[in-house]
Amino acid sequence: MAIRLDDGSSVAIRSIRAADLDPLRAFFGSLTPATRRLRFHVSVKELPESLLQDFTSVDHRCHAAFVAEVRDAAQRKAALVGEARYVRQAGTDAAEVAFVVAEAWRRLGLGTSLARRLIRRARLAGLRRLFGDVLADNEQALRFLRSLGAQAIAAHDAGTVRLCLDL
Repeated sequence: MAIRLDDGSSVAIRSIRAADLDPLRAFFGSLTPATRRLRFHVSVKELPESLLQDFTSVDHRCHAAFVAEVRDAAQRKAALVGEARYVRQAGTDAAEVAFVVAEAWRRLGLGTSLARRLIRRARLAGLRRLFGDVLADNEQALRFLRSLGAQAIAAHDAGTVRLCLDL
């Protein structure tokens, strides 16, 4: 599904697939170290192969993920610029969420579009609550999740805040 962002650019949002292993590796590698730390809560230079494989192996019910993809001007080469996912907690109607958008693509409505798509999928999968742990110093993510209606339920530990969104 193609969407038009606030700056007029077009981005395709689609479900992740197994063939996205290399593009996903490139996407995470292109993020700044600070953004990777905010996404994974630790400093990481590159993701382990096993994690990338897990990230591209979704069943669309217990684990769903969407990517945002752009093509170069000649429409030859595609690159990922955003990712959103949930993973259901076993035996519950709740799932943990995670979002990341490349620095150059922020504040254009892409994160919101990814979140709306993920929330729709979560509802169809029978989920009733999404939650995410956010580093306490990640004010942009805290504002973003609150803008979706998420509420902070408590400090999860000394450095993170858990936010929950009732569906």
